[in-house]
Amino acid sequence: MSDVKKNILTRVLMAVVALPVYVFTIVTDIAYSTPILACSLIITLACLYEYYQITDRGGDERAFFKTGMLFAVAINVMMYLFAYGDRYGYGEYLPSFDARVVLGLIALLLAVVLALQLFTRGIRGASYSLGVTLFGLAYIVFSFSHIIAMKALTDGVFYIIILNVVVMLNDTMALFGGVLFGRHKTNFPVSPNKSWEGYLSGLLFSIVAMVVTNQIYISFFDRALFGMLEAVLLGVALSVLGNLGDLAESAVKRDGAIKDSGSIIPGHGGMWDVFDALIYTYPLFYYYLVLKGVA
Repeated sequence: MSDVKKNILTRVLMAVVALPVYVFTIVTDIAYSTPILACSLIITLACLYEYYQITDRGGDERAFFKTGMLFAVAINVMMYLFAYGDRYGYGEYLPSFDARVVLGLIALLLAVVLALQLFTRGIRGASYSLGVTLFGLAYIVFSFSHIIAMKALTDGVFYIIILNVVVMLNDTMALFGGVLFGRHKTNFPVSPNKSWEGYLSGLLFSIVAMVVTNQIYISFFDRALFGMLEAVLLGVALSVLGNLGDLAESAVKRDGAIKDSGSIIPGHGGMWDVFDALIYTYPLFYYYLVLKGVA
């Protein structure tokens, strides 16, 4: 068996084991809906850890690891309180939860990171350390933690599932399409070996997945989430955004001269390798739903 086929088989077997656990945290509301918080915490902390490891250049050119991980927990908890405060009565402990709470957390984060830079490290590498620490929290943790806010929306479970189906199928079929039909390389600096055939395969299956899943919701669950044209356009948009998320991770890995973000998931690499596309799509899809009027 070739290495490519072995890798694909390992990916499939790992998905069979891990996917049910992931789905369970999405669909269940036991224990005050804390499984979705646990899911976001595990994924964002693992991805942030990998990101900080990749960007560690030694000496003072590295992220403020402990501070970053601590604020990652705080961001997830903040998102959970925002999403479920009214439903479970957390409002009495955190009244008037609005934009000022978010801004307050950002101000505190900046103050802590700046103080650490000023009093614990030298001048050299200051911009790099500050940028790496803050970008990891903003891009990875803040973005993916929107899974919590999306779960709290009306029919939130259905939206999360359709997003995951579309993005994951886009990623999977881009891989298969590239392996089977790839002839014309994109020559993107961050990922020159990806092929246009692979991206086209992912795009087509992304559209099909969005339309079919939406029709399943209509036929079997009486949930008309999107119109036909809207579903097609969303399939295109999510495919493009998912690919951008993949390329963003590739850029960081190429800068760090590594192939995978980690080895925690056999056949897939690191946690960030698995969720790179979803990290980019969760917040954008969530705010699209908010603008659409879903509450």
